[in-house]
Amino acid sequence: MTGPRIPPPVGLGAHIRVVSPAMPSMTYIPARERRGRRALTDLGYTVTYGSHAFDVSDDGLTAGTPAQRASDLMEAFADPSVQVILAADGGVGTRDLLPLLDPAVIAANPKPFVGYSDNVYLNQYLLSEVGLSSLNGCTLMQHMGEAGGAYPETVEYFRRALASDQPLRCEPLPSRTVGFIDFYVPEREARPRTRDIPGGWTWLRPGRAEAPLIGAEVTLVPSLVAEFGLVVDGTVLYWDISFHGYDVELHFKALCERLDVTRLAGMVIGSHPGIAPPAWAETVDQMLDAYLPDATYPVVVNTDLSHTSPSWTVPYGETVVLSSPDDLMVFPRLTIVPR
Repeated sequence: MTGPRIPPPVGLGAHIRVVSPAMPSMTYIPARERRGRRALTDLGYTVTYGSHAFDVSDDGLTAGTPAQRASDLMEAFADPSVQVILAADGGVGTRDLLPLLDPAVIAANPKPFVGYSDNVYLNQYLLSEVGLSSLNGCTLMQHMGEAGGAYPETVEYFRRALASDQPLRCEPLPSRTVGFIDFYVPEREARPRTRDIPGGWTWLRPGRAEAPLIGAEVTLVPSLVAEFGLVVDGTVLYWDISFHGYDVELHFKALCERLDVTRLAGMVIGSHPGIAPPAWAETVDQMLDAYLPDATYPVVVNTDLSHTSPSWTVPYGETVVLSSPDDLMVFPRLTIVPR
């Protein structure tokens, strides 16, 4: 079985088009937008913006109407000067774009799309409707606009993920922060966060898997199933939790009820933004015992594919090699779309 097409490699100095598929965060927090843009231009990238990237919908929740946000995305794919499309932010609203996209135009102009959280609807759309891989784990506002500067690991994984002609090796990061970003209180938003949470992974079930990686924040997985009719047999499923107040067990139970996860190749779970790594690993282990007692595939928790920072940027829908003996994840990235 062949995997998805992988867009051509992109190096430093490329033209990045920022679009806003979801929330209008760039308009609400202009200082963070400036920091994110500076992080990219300091690396040598050229940054431009979609025509509606700074719009605000009538209800204030999204960056303009679905038609406006979809037109920015389609224009970015169609523009031959654009080499990378980066989402400004996630949040809410990305799903509304799906009926307005043209898969034929996208297929004729393959290029990396990079998103996060709610943007996963676009990651899965590109995979299901176009057969194109994309990247998940980074946005301009959440990651590049970090107060005090983008974390070096975040920047490095972003850069390496775009250089798709080489394998991408994901290893445990040494530390992370779970400090809440108060976007709407400027003096708090501008306060650098502290990396005071230890890094490292916890293998709850050892083993090795080699299969496509798909998934989302745990509350979004059921809607991805409904939208795309996902069948995850033989895949590596990832999920995390975005808000510390969620009833984790309730949402994990819903995931197991809406999606048959008994025949996965593996499971990758992010770190929790409000629970210390050992306690979170214990919580997940208990849920696995309760809802997936007979599953024997490898499961790793406290990874850096999550709503904590620093974070990886990883290929969505591509094959990943998951290995507990080596304590690593590697994306071979072997099938590249010709220019």
